[in-house]
Amino acid sequence: MWFSKKSKPEPQSIAASPAPAPAAVPTSGSTVDWLRANVSRISRDHVPPQDIDIRAHLLDSGYVDSLSATELLAGIERQFGVRIQEMDIVGRLCSIEALAREIDLRANGAAR
Repeated sequence: MWFSKKSKPEPQSIAASPAPAPAAVPTSGSTVDWLRANVSRISRDHVPPQDIDIRAHLLDSGYVDSLSATELLAGIERQFGVRIQEMDIVGRLCSIEALAREIDLRANGAAR
């Protein structure tokens, strides 16, 4: 009889545990996180997202190469509806920080 009492609280405690939240579509506040996660995913060295320096030059640091940069830009366009030119990722939008700022500006209609 004591087994039945002991076994009942366990399922209740398991059921009371919060379920993991589903993955949310990134908002402008999570643009950096989205970029970090995707650079991590496509990087040939599979750098963990938390280890990616958001101010580092994406190509010079080795996070992406020309092929994965194209993949990243295609993902940005699909996710945020913002088209970034391939040459921009080499120049003025060469870091995650700069890309996130530009994506947020364009997604809110404030940039060209």
